[in-house]
Amino acid sequence: MKHTKLNLLTTRAGFSMTELLVVITVIVTLIGLLIAGLTHARELGRRTDCLSNLHQLSLAALSFREAHAGQFPNDYQSPTGYWYQEIKPYDNNMAENAICPDASTPADPSGTTLGVGSADTAWGYVNPNGAYGWLHGVVCSYGLNTHAGGYSFIPVVAAYGTATFGGNTTYYGSMASATNVEANGNAMVTGSIESGGGIILKGAISVGGSQMPNMPGMEPPNVTAIYNQIMQNDNPQGFSGGNTINFSNSPYLFVNGNFSGSGQLQVQGSGTLVVSGNVTFNGQFPSQGTADMNIVTLGSVTIHGQLNLNGSIYAAGNFTSGGGHSIRGNIVVGGYYDDHGKGYIQQAPPPSFDPRANGAGIVQDQPLFADSIWVDGAPSDTDAVPSNLQTGDPTLNANDQMGRFCIDRHLGGINVSFTDGSARTVPLQKLWSLNWSGNFSPHTVNLP
Repeated sequence: MKHTKLNLLTTRAGFSMTELLVVITVIVTLIGLLIAGLTHARELGRRTDCLSNLHQLSLAALSFREAHAGQFPNDYQSPTGYWYQEIKPYDNNMAENAICPDASTPADPSGTTLGVGSADTAWGYVNPNGAYGWLHGVVCSYGLNTHAGGYSFIPVVAAYGTATFGGNTTYYGSMASATNVEANGNAMVTGSIESGGGIILKGAISVGGSQMPNMPGMEPPNVTAIYNQIMQNDNPQGFSGGNTINFSNSPYLFVNGNFSGSGQLQVQGSGTLVVSGNVTFNGQFPSQGTADMNIVTLGSVTIHGQLNLNGSIYAAGNFTSGGGHSIRGNIVVGGYYDDHGKGYIQQAPPPSFDPRANGAGIVQDQPLFADSIWVDGAPSDTDAVPSNLQTGDPTLNANDQMGRFCIDRHLGGINVSFTDGSARTVPLQKLWSLNWSGNFSPHTVNLP
């Protein structure tokens, strides 16, 4: 009897194999949930540290902006370096703030390759003898939005088309073209030359600054957009002709059609002449002294005679000069720029209607820095989603640059800081909804 009771007690106190498997499964599940929760919590902490880094970088860039005539730091090598070097004096902890905790390992510790990063590695070290040798010695997890940085100066001439000069003009400032710059003559540029394509200089051309070809994301102001903004918001008064352009009653005068500056034309007061057609200067304009006015036209500007202008020229078409010009202002051209004349053009602060005026040439809520596999990027609204969200686009395709930012670094998103100094986490599919540039059309995309 006692033996039987013992067997019964033993049977009741034990667990069946099924029960043991259930218990083990529950424990494993709980441990898995606990580990997942801890992993998620640690990632949230790293993401918060990354946001803090980007916030600090943006504050440093804003300090740089205050000290450099309202311009954000450069995205490319220039006489003062590039954005990392330019904001370093304004960030006491630059080396640490440039590293995301989720991408702290350099892509190439040996520094023998291009050093492109990934979702979990920083870009760098870069081969000092390669095309991007000027990045050597730096490891960084972030990139600058080229559209926000662009260039750290306002050029005296900015053209979408080819900029050609071959006369005897002195440019007191820098020049920029979204395509190519070509010169053959005796002109002098006191600043730098930047080009989205090539730079070909022949003859006795003198350049005081750097020559920077193949710049990504070159984007002069959109003259047509400026014209429409003035017509819609500033109520320009009509100007039908006569010997005097008089801005006494309105700072904006409108010419419907072509405008020819010739004869005995005088300018009274100062303002902006808005023209729907082409602008041509024959003879001397104005007949005496200097015209205190800006010109904004949907057409082209041609100078045959002598133009004396204290103001800027914005042409949605082309700019051509074979005469003389004394211009204290900037020239923005939607087409090509061709100057075979003589005289000087001197860079000046842009007028209020230029989006760059007083440092306000920044798209509202525009990304400034972001998690990236490279030093910079110029996203376009037509860029495709990378097929691999861990590597992004390691080829650094110049025509498809969203792939530098679209990487799965923070739980399906990246951290982005903006031109107002703020920073936030943006899901990858929402990157195409940001205002990367003035020409970017926000929309939604689907991830693979």
